Amino acid sequence: MTLSDVIAEVFSIPAMAAADNLLLCKIKTWDSMTHMLLITRVEQIFGVEFTGDEIADFRSVGDVRQALLTRGIQ
Repeated sequence: MTLSDVIAEVFSIPAMAAADNLLLCKIKTWDSMTHMLLITRVEQIFGVEFTGDEIADFRSVGDVRQALLTRGIQ
């Protein structure tokens, strides 16, 4: 499963819409609860744990992808 797949699942959008420049707050189904659901699913799928600061700083798909890349996950 890719990050785009996880985003598509959590927010009920097409995976192809989950481009790095997509701002999470611009997704109609985004709210604080789905934000945390996204974090939980990404941590489960990719076997990582984000810090509170990282989670608070996630504004776009690219931000989440970059956090995964810094952990060696593509």
